[in-house]
Amino acid sequence: RGIHVASALIAYVLDETPRFGREEHLDLSGDPTAPHNYTMLADIPMIDADEKLGAFALGTPTVADIDGNGEEDVLIGTSMGIIYCLHARHMYNIDGWPVQIKNAVESRILLEDVIGDTNLEVFILDVAANIYCFDTKGQIIWRRDLINSIFPGAEIRGLSPMTLGDVDGDGLLDIVLTIKVITLMSQWSTFVVAISASTGEDIKNFPMEFDSPLLVDDGSGDSALMQKLPQPLLIDLHGEQNHWKDYIARNGTSWKHPTRSKESVSDPHGGSAPGLHIVQPIGSNLYIIEGGSGCTQMISIGEEITAMVQADDVHGTNNIDLVISTKTGNIITLDSPAVPYHPLNVWNSGEVRGRRNNFAQGFTASQGIFVHEMSRQYRDIFGVYVPITFEIFDNRPNAQNEKDKQIYNVEMRDGTSAKRPIFRKTYNKAGVYTERVYINYGPGYYTITVLLRTSHGLIYEDVFHLGYNVHYMDGLGTLLWLPLSLAAILIFICSKKKIDWDDDEYDEVVRGKGRGRGILDTSS
Repeated sequence: RGIHVASALIAYVLDETPRFGREEHLDLSGDPTAPHNYTMLADIPMIDADEKLGAFALGTPTVADIDGNGEEDVLIGTSMGIIYCLHARHMYNIDGWPVQIKNAVESRILLEDVIGDTNLEVFILDVAANIYCFDTKGQIIWRRDLINSIFPGAEIRGLSPMTLGDVDGDGLLDIVLTIKVITLMSQWSTFVVAISASTGEDIKNFPMEFDSPLLVDDGSGDSALMQKLPQPLLIDLHGEQNHWKDYIARNGTSWKHPTRSKESVSDPHGGSAPGLHIVQPIGSNLYIIEGGSGCTQMISIGEEITAMVQADDVHGTNNIDLVISTKTGNIITLDSPAVPYHPLNVWNSGEVRGRRNNFAQGFTASQGIFVHEMSRQYRDIFGVYVPITFEIFDNRPNAQNEKDKQIYNVEMRDGTSAKRPIFRKTYNKAGVYTERVYINYGPGYYTITVLLRTSHGLIYEDVFHLGYNVHYMDGLGTLLWLPLSLAAILIFICSKKKIDWDDDEYDEVVRGKGRGRGILDTSS
């Protein structure tokens, strides 16, 4: 390669005439052995690139309205440790951005309201296992050096993306990730780390250390090859989940989990501690950790697991199943017959819970939406309107005092395309709503996506399936033949006496006799 490396952010417009939109140049580095960022040299104080990396942009952009002005922004980190926040349409820098940290940023940037001020917090993980929490103005709230606090002097050999969720069940969001290190004694270890998203401090029972398989080097890299580890899955695998109804309806107030015990619950499946479970693949083993107690169960899969575990009702049993993919291409499902299905307990979109910018586990997210069981059961609707009952919840502590932040834009689509909407409405209060929806695309089978767009552009969604007037011809045939059949029956029952052509009385009438009237009805 040459001595210069450059990165850019390009928008591609998907409308009637697809085309490339605005392009914004990000970084430009010179000599790859000692790169310098020539683009931002006069804009922000530059930090020396200790990793000797060029100006690569390897992370996935995050799109949201971080300042709440109604216009979307794009956040992305680069290998030179620069975090950009640009206006999504016009590609200019948002006030307070960009900022630079010392190490490269290759993971997706996470957004969520964890402090409760109805503003988003920005979470950034660099390749040296430092986690930064910024506000929307680019000011740092807290920073955590995980390696120095876990195992000083160890070298990182693997790192997973972050996941947000209430691990210990205290009503506050936490950050979970996995780190693989090699110590000074050449020992390999894997740590599952869980810290408070609002303070950066360790939560009880964490970090947890596990035996780590050696990093396999196929010859494509050197001995310091960095491995991307599977992202942790946060899910509730308890058999008793009745408390979640009160949890999501608490409107941001403090939460104390009801006491669980093996004697008090009808089914102690999953343990008796509060909070969520962490499902983490390490090598060919699958570890399931109860966040509230630290109890661990290991399941040997037999093949290396290289991707994040997914969760959904795969077999249609109304229970949660775990979906595991292995390095050799096998797909394995683990059935959990004691864990009831709930749409907020599903994670089936890869490393992001939604298709766009939903990074928190469904039960414990600051906001969300889900369709009630009465509407999500598969059925064939025969009629014009489809009744859909859904629930909006908002657990931001300060949201009740800021009416301008209580904006919930709900949209329903046929599938996932924004070009096939069937319903749009804005609500100013969380709660349960029932809407009668008309599907104007004709009879057929539909996948209905229900989306909630918040005042900061975070999108939460739920999906269900139904049939809409699929057998409408059956009803049309009934409407056609039923009146004819009824009419025929009435004619048959109420018809006059049959005429006998051999009857003498008939002959007299024909011959003009009987009443003495002729053929012209005159007297003879």
